[in-house]
Amino acid sequence: MKRISIADLKPCMIAAEDILSPDNRAIVPKGTVFTENIIVRLENYCIYYATVEDEPAYDLTCPLTSRTSDFDAKSSCFLGAFKRCSEHYRAVLTSSVARNEPFCPNDLLREVISLLHQDGSIVNIFDILLNLRSTDSSIYSHCIGVALISNMLSRWLGFSKEEQLTATACGLFHDCGMLMLPSGISEKNGHYTHEEQAIIKTHPIEGFHLLSKYRSIPEVVRDTALTHHERCDASGYPYGLAGSEISKFTKLVMIADIFDTIIADKICRLSMCPLSLIKYFNDSGIQKYETNYVLTFLEHILNLYLKYKITLCSGMNENVIFVNRSGFPKPVVRIEGGKDRDLQKEYYNSIMLLSNMENLSIESII
Repeated sequence: MKRISIADLKPCMIAAEDILSPDNRAIVPKGTVFTENIIVRLENYCIYYATVEDEPAYDLTCPLTSRTSDFDAKSSCFLGAFKRCSEHYRAVLTSSVARNEPFCPNDLLREVISLLHQDGSIVNIFDILLNLRSTDSSIYSHCIGVALISNMLSRWLGFSKEEQLTATACGLFHDCGMLMLPSGISEKNGHYTHEEQAIIKTHPIEGFHLLSKYRSIPEVVRDTALTHHERCDASGYPYGLAGSEISKFTKLVMIADIFDTIIADKICRLSMCPLSLIKYFNDSGIQKYETNYVLTFLEHILNLYLKYKITLCSGMNENVIFVNRSGFPKPVVRIEGGKDRDLQKEYYNSIMLLSNMENLSIESII
């Protein structure tokens, strides 16, 4: 490890020690992969030095550093590669299911990893997924999206490089059991009947059996396909596992699975303010998930929006300048005249909409 100036920090360097704020709070935990937004955050805290690992993380999954309403050339390149990867995945898995043909999972995994490299730099993965998944809800695109998100989350959690690849593979094959179900159910949009829900709940076991036919697929990948709908409080299925009975890869994939499902669902995604994700976890019960995994994911997602303009329910446009880890939905915003307002201290009932305009919430990212 080495101690360097904040001015010399680069995205994809790794924090070797916790970085503390002036009031002794950990604002950048050990193992965090630095991004441009995190570096700006340190500068705002007037922190001048950081201790980093000697070797940077491989440059695969740094979060997005800019937002645009239109895809740039790199985004278009990613979009084309994503669709080709989805088609390849469909062809390979369809042949496996219909004709019992073997396939090489490492080829698919390498193709997914290559999506994270476009023209030698990182594309705006989350922006692209938000746009792409709102128009393409196929099971193949879903699995690739979950694989990409799992890769990013595993990095944010400080997994080793080998574990990051394993997490990506677990995300890529987690839902393959859906291909074993009747197409009228697996491709249905909208609410399922009770009978259809019972059939849907068989897909983890179906996926496990499908993957078990191939010795080249690691046990942990098959296990994740079987258990990705389990929950830490034993409320999941098919076996009602809890806590330590669930692998860390499954705990990671279940969060990535939820995120990709939300952004692909035209009903759930609303205006797709990222803060709606926090509302989902709060409403569904945070105890269902590995707490550190959820908090790490939410913190990185929301830090992507530092410096961006947002619209409050009052109609005013503000700038996000700080996100409270202890109160994600209520960041500090800067209003007209340079005054700062901490939404953490202002009570409100809904993240997305309020009837009482005195209680402010974020309504959308602009």
